[in-house]
Amino acid sequence: MARLGVGLRPRVLLAMVLTGAVTLGVAALALLGPLETRLRHDASSNVITAVLGAIPAFDDAVTPKRRIDPGAVGVIARALARRTGARVAVVDGAGNRVTDTDPEVIDPFDDARLALASGHTVHDYRFGRLRVATTVRIAGHRYALVLRKRLNEVASANRVVRDAFLVAAGVGLATALLLGVGLSSGLVRRVRKLRDSAQQMEELGLEAPAPVDHSRDEVGALARTFAAMQSRLRREEASRRSFVATASHELRTPLASLDGMLELLRDDISSQPVDIDDARKRVVQAQEQSLRLGHLAADLLDLSRLDAAIELRSEPVELAELGRAVVAEFDHRSVREDRPVQFDAPPEPVWATGDPGSIARIVRILLDNALRASPAGERVTIEVGAGEDGRATVAVSDRGPGVPERERELIFERFQRGETAIGQGFGLGLAIGRELATRMGGSLELAPSGPGARFVLHLAADEITSPIATP
Repeated sequence: MARLGVGLRPRVLLAMVLTGAVTLGVAALALLGPLETRLRHDASSNVITAVLGAIPAFDDAVTPKRRIDPGAVGVIARALARRTGARVAVVDGAGNRVTDTDPEVIDPFDDARLALASGHTVHDYRFGRLRVATTVRIAGHRYALVLRKRLNEVASANRVVRDAFLVAAGVGLATALLLGVGLSSGLVRRVRKLRDSAQQMEELGLEAPAPVDHSRDEVGALARTFAAMQSRLRREEASRRSFVATASHELRTPLASLDGMLELLRDDISSQPVDIDDARKRVVQAQEQSLRLGHLAADLLDLSRLDAAIELRSEPVELAELGRAVVAEFDHRSVREDRPVQFDAPPEPVWATGDPGSIARIVRILLDNALRASPAGERVTIEVGAGEDGRATVAVSDRGPGVPERERELIFERFQRGETAIGQGFGLGLAIGRELATRMGGSLELAPSGPGARFVLHLAADEITSPIATP
C-alpha cells in the first residue's frame, strides 16, 4: 500500500483553526481600532461641550469696577475641573495664567495663543492627553480657556474590550478545535470503514461484508452507493457464473452428440461393405447438431452484446414490411412442417421507433417458437397493428399447448424452458427478445390467450410517420 501523506483529520483541524484565527483577526482589526477612536472622539466631544457650556459663566467674573475678578474666575475653573475631571486654566494674550487648577505643571499653552489668534475652539490629542482651548470674554477683554485631560478611561475601556475579545477568541478557537476534533474523528472513522471495506473486497472478493452507514450525509451516501455497487457486482458475478455453467452444459450436450455421431460415421465408412444408408443418417444428425451449436453460438453472441450494453439504433421502422420479410424467411419451413403462417396487417403503414435488426431478431424468435409449439396442420398468426395505448405492436400466436400460469415470467429468464416446451432449444430466445425490447424502450410480454400462446411486442410509435401516433 502506498504511504499516506498528511491525514484528513489534521487537515480538517488545521482548516478550522486557520478559519477561526483569520475570522477573529479580521474582527479584531475591524473592532478594536475603530473602538478606541470612537471612544476618544466621544470623550473629546463631551469635554468640549462642557467647556463651551461654561463660557457664559465667565461674564459674571468681574469686579464692581468692571475688571476681571481672579477669584471668581478660579471658582468657575475649579467647578469646570470637577465636572470634567481635567486641569483648567485661564490665560491672557501674553501667556500669563489668570487661574490654573494645577499650577505646578509647566505648560507652554501654545494652543491658547492659537485659539486667541483664530477666535475658534481648537483641540488635539497628544500622548494620551486631550488639549482644548477656546476664547472667553471677561470684562471686555479676551482670554483663553484651556483644558488638559488624560483620557485614561478610554485606554481602560479599550483594554477591557481587548482583553474580553482575546478571552472570547481563545474560547472560540478552543471550541472550534474541540468541535473539529469530534467532527474529524467521526468523519475519519467512517472513511476508514469504507477504506477497510474496499481492502476486504480486494482481499476476499465480492463476498466481503458491505459497509453500513445510515447517516444522511455525503459519506453515508457514499457508503450506501458502495454497498449497492457491491450487491450489483455480486448479482452480476452470480449471473456470470450461472451463465458460464449453463452455457458449458448446453455446449457439452450437442458436442458429445456430434462426437458420437462422427465416431459412428467413421465406423460405417470403415466397415466392409460400407453402410451408406446409415452413414447418410449419421451425416444428417451431425448437421442437425452443428446447426444447433450454431444457433447457440448466435444466442450467446447476442447475450454478450446485450451485457456489453452496445447502443442500438433508433430510427423509424415500418413493421408490416419488416414482418413480411421475416415471414418469407420461414416459408420453406412452414410448408415442410405443414404449419402455415398467416400474416395480418392494416392497409396503411405501421411505423415504430427502434433498431431494425433487433426488431427482426425478436420476430424471428417468436415465429421460430410458434412453429415449434404448434401441432402440424395448425396455423401460426402474425398481426401488426396498434395497441390500446397507442404503441405499435407485433403479436405472434400459435395453437400449441400454451404456457402454465406459474411459468409466465420464468420463460423470459436466461436458460429457462417451460415444461411444455417442444424441440431442442436452449431457453435463451425469449430472454434475448425481452432484453432487446427493453433496450429499445418497448416491452415483450405473454398476453392472455387460449388455446396456445400469444406473445406481443410493444414499441413506441414513430411520432412523425405513423398514423397511429395521431389522435
